Amino acid sequence: MTDTVSIVKCGSYADSARAVREAVGLIGGIGSFVKKGDKVLIKPNLVSRKNPGEAVTTHPDILRAVIELVEEAGGKVTVAESPGGPYNAAALKAVYSACGVDKAVEGTGAALNYDTSFTEVHFSEGRTIKQIPIINPVLEADVIISLPKLKTHAMTSYTGAVKNLFGVIPGTHKAELHFRLDDRRAFCSMLVDLCECVKPTLSIMDAVWGMEGDGPTAGQSRHIGLVLASANAHALDMAACRIIDYKPREVDTLREAVERGLTAENSDGLDIKGEPIEPLVIKDFIKPESHFNLLRLISLPASLNALLTNALASRPKMDYSVCVGCGECARCCPPKAIDMTGGKPAIDTKKCIKCFCCQELCPKKAVKIKRPLLNRFMLKFLK
Repeated sequence: MTDTVSIVKCGSYADSARAVREAVGLIGGIGSFVKKGDKVLIKPNLVSRKNPGEAVTTHPDILRAVIELVEEAGGKVTVAESPGGPYNAAALKAVYSACGVDKAVEGTGAALNYDTSFTEVHFSEGRTIKQIPIINPVLEADVIISLPKLKTHAMTSYTGAVKNLFGVIPGTHKAELHFRLDDRRAFCSMLVDLCECVKPTLSIMDAVWGMEGDGPTAGQSRHIGLVLASANAHALDMAACRIIDYKPREVDTLREAVERGLTAENSDGLDIKGEPIEPLVIKDFIKPESHFNLLRLISLPASLNALLTNALASRPKMDYSVCVGCGECARCCPPKAIDMTGGKPAIDTKKCIKCFCCQELCPKKAVKIKRPLLNRFMLKFLK
């Protein structure tokens, strides 16, 4: 698998068409990936109903630029996503509208997917999961183009090309996987399995405006000014993580990909086209609170790891001054650890698996990430 990644500067979304064309051109051009008559599935990041200006979802201008490029090559486009929460036509319509996707496809030949059927796919090569439910539009496509957004993530530290493919798993099946794979490493290993099963043909990253802090939905927007592209989702993530100053071992999807030989050991081993990567590194990019894990810095017997992980792990905490009691956190909680009996959410810390789905899908950003005092105190001296 090639480790070639293109990096192109793009100061604003008004320049999306030029930047996308240049980024794809540097790795062989759209004709290398799409042939006339191909059914092309474009998978943006549409995690929830968010305005494009919030830097949570793939910007519609990037999506439109990719659609136009694919149609020039003769491809027939379908845009599909299974966002967080229910997976039905009404939910899809609401997400497409809020994220500006419906406007992005106007005047093109692209169709928005409303088919909510899925198939259980057997993937014998999977290390963590061998049966994967995948939405049918993905399985019916000749070409799959992933359009991730560069963001931090409360559970996985970073979300990019590999994590974006979690959106090909339908609705409540995401919660089931969170519940089954409540260990972060196991969950990230599953994401690598999923990427290898889906095998996206091309990944094009919206890094014009990204998100830092407590992403993927409740962080702060950050101007990065780039578009990245690669035929290797793992290599693209390696480049993006270098740009926001993550080491490969700090991101479990990357660590797993490196261990499996799916990409270079670090960004030095990538074949970078376009802008050189080192001058682009953002040293002060803010990582999520949950990223700071004391157990990364100390070596302990395995028997103690579970106890200390629970005692020192970051956990969600409700900000009741912001919470409106909508109940979305309880509905999306995989282990059903949130009780709404009193009209406001109460978290059962014994049931909580620290997947941060509540934080990710809260429409009011009322769920905060808190590190225990001992965690903060000890990290201060061990960093």
